[in-house]
Amino acid sequence: MKKIILLATVFFAVQSFAQQKHPSFMQQGNIYEVNIRQYTPEGTFNAFAKHIPRLKKMGVQTLWLMPIQPISNFGRKGTLGSYYAVADYTSVNPEFGTMNDFNKLI
Repeated sequence: MKKIILLATVFFAVQSFAQQKHPSFMQQGNIYEVNIRQYTPEGTFNAFAKHIPRLKKMGVQTLWLMPIQPISNFGRKGTLGSYYAVADYTSVNPEFGTMNDFNKLI
């Protein structure tokens, strides 16, 4: 009996989740992930911005930027470090440009 109740609960939870509305940007177009450091030889916001018209022609509607914050030096393995080891969540990595450059990109 407990298994039947558990299965019924799971079934109704899944049905409820399936009927939820998702944000419109997720229902149309495609999402393109951008690694600023690797996208151009310069690895900057300004260099990447020049490629946006081409991406738009390809049908890209949403850009998903990999982390753009400065990378921590603490516990770093290798010379570049991990994008996900963020040193400061409120600023941009100076390798990519300035906050003003980022705002222009957006």
